[in-house]
Amino acid sequence: MPSLELMTEEVQVWVASLEVADARYNELSRILSGEEKGRAEGMVPILARRFVVARGILRTLLSGFTGTAATKLNFTYGTSGKPSLADHDIHFNISHSAELGLFAFAPDRPVGVDVENERPVRRLLDVAQRFMSEDEIRSLAATAPGSRDAAFLKSWVVREARLKAEGKGVWSGSEGAKSRPDLTHKLFAPRPGYIAAVAATDSDWRLYTCAMKE
Repeated sequence: MPSLELMTEEVQVWVASLEVADARYNELSRILSGEEKGRAEGMVPILARRFVVARGILRTLLSGFTGTAATKLNFTYGTSGKPSLADHDIHFNISHSAELGLFAFAPDRPVGVDVENERPVRRLLDVAQRFMSEDEIRSLAATAPGSRDAAFLKSWVVREARLKAEGKGVWSGSEGAKSRPDLTHKLFAPRPGYIAAVAATDSDWRLYTCAMKE
């Protein structure tokens, strides 16, 4: 993995597969805290494995950025569960869908990221009516059925990334809250079959995507 450095006015998003060999899984598992391992124990096996891999990768990347050993990093959590570091000012966020994980970092501003694998969305318009604006709902209703899933997922990742940049979450009861006007976002495809968005405050930042070696 290359040397990890963050510049001001920069948002880095690292893209990684959560499907790893057993040896790599065991390596990542060893650097997790007891609290993280306890959380994994309450999940179904496939989700538990991906959680362990994602948190291990997050600790590895944060260790590179901060110079602190991965096992020594102490997380705190906001009211919606967004993690931050107790002893460092780096801003970060994480999202995963299916077997892909995204890890966003910024040195000077809050950041949020969301990713979804492209797929049919069950009860799409019902979900949209709960979480999206009237303009978004009308736009979805007017979209051709064959393109509606993709349109919905683009709106979804943007909304979730913006809320996460504010320390909120779609499922936390903040679905009716308006996003901050100083947030900007960028849509991108981290891999074929996936759609993602990253959001951060102000508009002077540049997005860099980095692929982790598998």
